[in-house]
Amino acid sequence: MRLPRVLLLVSAATGAFAVLATLFSETRAALQSSLVAAVAFLGYVLLAGPAPGVRRALAAGIGLFAAVMALKLWWLPEPPADAGWLIPFYAPLDGGAPVDLHLPARLDHLRQTIEQDRIAAVGLLLGVLCLAVAVLALPVQHRPRRTLLARVVAVLLLVVVAVDVGDRVNDAPLLGAFGVGWSALLATLAAAGMLAAAGRRSDRFVLVPLGALLIAGTAAADFAGIISAWSSWWSLTDASRDAFLSVGVAGSVGGWTDVSAAVQVAMALAGPTLLALGALHASRDTSAADRQ
Repeated sequence: MRLPRVLLLVSAATGAFAVLATLFSETRAALQSSLVAAVAFLGYVLLAGPAPGVRRALAAGIGLFAAVMALKLWWLPEPPADAGWLIPFYAPLDGGAPVDLHLPARLDHLRQTIEQDRIAAVGLLLGVLCLAVAVLALPVQHRPRRTLLARVVAVLLLVVVAVDVGDRVNDAPLLGAFGVGWSALLATLAAAGMLAAAGRRSDRFVLVPLGALLIAGTAAADFAGIISAWSSWWSLTDASRDAFLSVGVAGSVGGWTDVSAAVQVAMALAGPTLLALGALHASRDTSAADRQ
C-alpha cells in the first residue's frame, strides 16, 4: 500500500475517533485525535495528485488549522478537582450587594483566555486565506444554480452573524468589540467570500462548498465567542468606572452558548478536509480532461 493511502487511512481513522469524542463532549480527546488526523491528512495532501500550486496552498491552510488545534490543546486547562459549589463572598452589613472576593482572579483568568482566543483567531485567519487561494486556483465551472446557492448561503451566514453580534454586545461599545475580535471578523468575512466563490469552482461531489461552509461556520463561532466574551468582560469590570480595563484586552465568561467546544473541533477538522478532498478531485478531473 502506498504511503499517501496509508496517511489517508490514518487520518480517516483518527477523524472517526474525533467524531466519537465529539458525541461525548470530550474536548481534549477530540483535540488530540483531530490533531493527529490533520497532520496525517497534511502528509496526504503533500504527496497526492497533480496541481502542485493547489496542493501547496491546501497544505499551508491545513497546517495552520493543525497549529491552531495544537495551541488550543496546549492551552486547554485540566478539569477542576471540585465542582465549585461553595464560592466565598462578602455581604455588607448595610444590605448592599455581595462582593465576590474571587473577582480579580476571575478577571485575570478571563483576560488570559480571551488573549489565547485572539491568537488562535489569527492562525484561523491565515489558514482561511491559504485555503481561499487554493479554491480560487481551481478551474471555473458553469454551474449557475450551485453558484447562486453558495452566494445566498454566504450572505445568510453574514446576516446571522451580524444579528447574533448585535444580541451579544448589549450595551458594550460595538467598535471596541470589533477591535478585540478583528482577526476573527476578518476570518469570517474571508470564509464567507470563499464559500461564495466555491459555487463556481465546485467538484462533482460538492465537497469544496460543503467544506467552505463548515470553515465559515467555525470562523463565525469563533467571532461570536470572542464578542460574547468581551461583552461579558465589559459588564464584569463595571465599565462606568473603567475598572480593570486596558487597551486591547478583553475577557470571556462561560463556554460556547450555541456550539460546544468539541463540536467546534470537529468542524475545524471536517471543513478543511472536505474542501481539500474536493479540490484534489477537481484538480485531477481537470488534468485528465487536459490530457484527453
